[in-house]
Amino acid sequence: AYEFEKNIDFGYTPDDRRTFAEYAAYCLEVRKRRGDKPQTIDVVTRQIARINEYIGHIRVVDIRPQHLNELYKKLAEPGKNPRRMYATPKVNFRELIGETTIKSFAEAAGVGKTTVVDLCNGRTVTIQTAEKIEKYLNRKDIFKHTNANKGLSTTTIRDYHATISSILHQAYKEMIVTYNAAERATLPKMQKVRESKTLQPEEIQAVIDALNTEPVSLKTLIMFLMCTGCRRGEAVALTWDKVNWNKGEVLIDSSAGYTTTDGIITGSTKTGKARIVALPPELMEQLRTYRQWQMEERTALYDAWEPSNLVFTRWNGQILNPSTVNRELSEFCKRHALPHINPHLFRHSAASILISNGVDVLSVSQMLGHSSVSMTLNVYSHALEESRQKTAAAVSDVILQQKRA
Repeated sequence: AYEFEKNIDFGYTPDDRRTFAEYAAYCLEVRKRRGDKPQTIDVVTRQIARINEYIGHIRVVDIRPQHLNELYKKLAEPGKNPRRMYATPKVNFRELIGETTIKSFAEAAGVGKTTVVDLCNGRTVTIQTAEKIEKYLNRKDIFKHTNANKGLSTTTIRDYHATISSILHQAYKEMIVTYNAAERATLPKMQKVRESKTLQPEEIQAVIDALNTEPVSLKTLIMFLMCTGCRRGEAVALTWDKVNWNKGEVLIDSSAGYTTTDGIITGSTKTGKARIVALPPELMEQLRTYRQWQMEERTALYDAWEPSNLVFTRWNGQILNPSTVNRELSEFCKRHALPHINPHLFRHSAASILISNGVDVLSVSQMLGHSSVSMTLNVYSHALEESRQKTAAAVSDVILQQKRA
């Protein structure tokens, strides 16, 4: 009673009745008002929904470190990672849909046409997609789940912790609690960061050779990702007015993303900073060829083409879903028997090749759009080591030989 009265004297409100779920919803609105990116709000909203399953009913003033320790333990248990779980059809999906067209079935079930094509070919889909189809067909015997024994990774749990900590910190600032319980919780030990995988020179050459048989649109997109190291969302949001044909440069100042509430949206880059990236002559020539092709397509489609100034679009001029870039790359690799490649692998490869070949870290950091040079140093330490070895070899070959001469 004494502590309770003392806290009230200091201005705290230890009798606040709001639960964590109620206060988290309030904090989410605060983040929206201060201008957090929609993608961030989307991620945090999903995190809070999961957190509320465990501690949402507890009053904010009653949350203790042990509550959070127990939460982190449960999140690591098998089966707690639905985003890493997939569903594989147990039946012949082509026979299942019968006379119905793929397009009609996709629209009726509320899934994408490409998804239905994948299922007809026996490929996996997300658990959420499988649930939609099962609900539409009113059946529970169509899919089998894979990776069902996966728990959340240490990195993901720490992300959840950061969200909880920000909410409790807001409560501390508003004098609802006397301390942030998240600061006293015990986090799972951070796993050793794996060295970023990069494409080897022979693998890059195999990709270049394979591109010669691909449509001009896909060829240009992959070449752009390979040569610029930009993020997929930055490529999707790129417009033709950002290409400087005279200087051979491109301005990267926006990015596209997807949220469950608003669909595809565009905004600033991940760091909020714009940057200029120089393009090699081969890529500039490919962009000219591609632009001419796009103008011809636009004319041929006439009213079916939706006016936009976007560089990379869907067949009808609409903006691409960033996830489409991953799917196109995956299909490209399958067609040419190449190892699986995602857009970020091109980003890592471009940075590693440049650094290991002597390009200074500041230039590489600016090209990638990193928030700081230290981030580039941390991520590409292996390439820096290779660059240092080349420097030592150069000292030996040039300086010491000259001295001996």
